[in-house]
Amino acid sequence: MMPRPAGFPSYGSVSAKPALDDLARLLNVGLFDTQYIDAKSAAGLVAAGMKAYRASVGDSRWTTSPVLSRVSTPDARVGLVCAALFDLVCNAEYVHGRVTNRSWIYCNRSRDAASAEPHAYFSFLKQCPHCCQDRGLDPRLSGAQHKPSSHHIGEITTTATALLLTLVCRSAPKPLEIGVIGKQSHDVDAVGWCDDLLVLFEVKASPLVTYPVRTKLAAPYTEDTPDGPRELAQHKLIDVDYQARDLSLYLANLDKDIPLGRATGASWPYPELRDFVSAPGGFLDYFEAWAEVFLGYSVPKVARVGRDIVLGYLANGWGDEIDSNKTKAGLGRTDDIKKGTYQLLKFGAYYRDGSPDLPIRGTLLTNLDPLFMRADYLEKLLDARWAPARKFSPVPERPDHQQVLEKDLFYLYDAVMAFNRPSINDQTLSLCFDFPSLDAMLGAGGLDTLLNEWEGLLP
Repeated sequence: MMPRPAGFPSYGSVSAKPALDDLARLLNVGLFDTQYIDAKSAAGLVAAGMKAYRASVGDSRWTTSPVLSRVSTPDARVGLVCAALFDLVCNAEYVHGRVTNRSWIYCNRSRDAASAEPHAYFSFLKQCPHCCQDRGLDPRLSGAQHKPSSHHIGEITTTATALLLTLVCRSAPKPLEIGVIGKQSHDVDAVGWCDDLLVLFEVKASPLVTYPVRTKLAAPYTEDTPDGPRELAQHKLIDVDYQARDLSLYLANLDKDIPLGRATGASWPYPELRDFVSAPGGFLDYFEAWAEVFLGYSVPKVARVGRDIVLGYLANGWGDEIDSNKTKAGLGRTDDIKKGTYQLLKFGAYYRDGSPDLPIRGTLLTNLDPLFMRADYLEKLLDARWAPARKFSPVPERPDHQQVLEKDLFYLYDAVMAFNRPSINDQTLSLCFDFPSLDAMLGAGGLDTLLNEWEGLLP
């Protein structure tokens, strides 16, 4: 049998032993052994972003910006920073090695040659990211969406979430080591452990915003017609030799660009994003753009008016009735809540119930809770408890009653670890998932060794 990872708890010859042996064998302890994401560069980008957040805490923009002032409470801010950095890693990875010459959106908002500023957009949604911010939605641009495959997205989101969870768990009063399971078909996505606790994670994570890549074109594009050359139709899909151009990640709601330069180097665009976000001003530009979309998208769809409607157009799952449920952020997809709930039941029945001595807990891990859908789909289930039928016994002289020992009652969700709003039932886990401790540890320099190590992984 392969040795267990360092610090992995002992569990003895219990009925759950085969399943626990399998977990220990499949654990990717370093988080970097994956072929679908540049995990080392992702860790470096997270480290740079966390350091820049720390450096920005005293910046007046936290109180003077109408957006940042709404997300600047110390108990919530660092969790939202984690959610925003999750999206930044997803943005980087959607672009990394996946940009092609095909199907860029042509946009020239002025048809006057004297003032023309044509751009092309490599989009992850089905509309022009610029025009939708002030001119509303065009008809769906079929073929304009460049989303990675579901298999790749799963690897990206699991790794990104695990990196940020590592920072939370290293800072907590009861620290945990974090590893991911290197087999997508396995019951468990990630594992946390210390010498007397094992935490099994079901990851249901999805980015809120995937900003487009854009490039400025030297002149309007034309095509031959029977009446002579004519400028391309607005929002026509075109081919762009992107490797010959300067590119940017376009923060459409702020109308700002993060420069990405030319698409060169094995790690592009990670170093360029790191250079931008490592400056406190650059970090705040990105976080303000992200937070504005977050705040707008948090409003229930039927209650959105004005700017909130517009911001929703940039969010994955913005409201297209055909496919929005497949792309909603975090736990926003009801199918993910259902599947995640089943997995936590399975963790209790097949792992925890078969390990009488080692505490095993289950956690639903996500970047964002269901936001405006929370009340309808999650809230009333959060404190639900259950027990196997064999654990119940009759109550003497009360035939209409059954009794069960407290130790045999399991929470449906020991925790829902959402970066924006964690919900924790299990007292032990409340010592493991603690965002105020992360903020304090980060500010005191207690994470610098790990952050410096991660930052050194990015060229």
